[in-house]
Amino acid sequence: MARFWRAAAIVLVLCVALVVGHRTASAHPHVWIDLRTTVVLDAEGRVTAIDQEWLFDPIYSAYAVAGADPESDAGRQALADLVAESMRNLHPYDYFSRVRVDGARQAFERVREYAADLREGRLLYRFTLPLAEPVDPAAHDVDVAVFDPTYYIEMLHLEGDVVAFSGANPAGCGARIIAPTPDMETVVFARSLDRGAPPDDTLGAQFAELVVVTCG
Repeated sequence: MARFWRAAAIVLVLCVALVVGHRTASAHPHVWIDLRTTVVLDAEGRVTAIDQEWLFDPIYSAYAVAGADPESDAGRQALADLVAESMRNLHPYDYFSRVRVDGARQAFERVREYAADLREGRLLYRFTLPLAEPVDPAAHDVDVAVFDPTYYIEMLHLEGDVVAFSGANPAGCGARIIAPTPDMETVVFARSLDRGAPPDDTLGAQFAELVVVTCG
């Protein structure tokens, strides 16, 4: 998985240094993703999956799609191949996702529903992440976080975004997004890392938003 992201980021970081003056190549993160989260409920009101949208930043998108035309057969196939490879590579890393029930991390099934597209020139992934076991959010504390453990990629919901619900019984459910609050020492450390620094798998969690789900 690391080779997939790192190889793409070699060109990306050079572009960031040249094009985005206030984001230097000597600091994490190097890729930016706008998230959208939908909690999927079954007929009994249990959480069974998390639908995700990942909208990549324009610079990474331009490199990753390499001019593919999503309206052409070749372009559609290129995007399909790209997202399929990404899902395979992300599987050992839980798709950069964490669901906790009463504080305990939950297991996922393999992602089988996924697609890629371009939205105003930006690469968009859509996929459904199934939980290994359904959970009743009315009886348990449930929270969701999506983050790159190394913070090479920043993954945040758009400001003011609302977590959606889908399924047969979404009434009475809500969610709030809690912003991350890393301390200054952690922020300075992240800013000091260059693209060749040894990965720190604990860093990304400190910059992750927390989606807290409540139903009742």
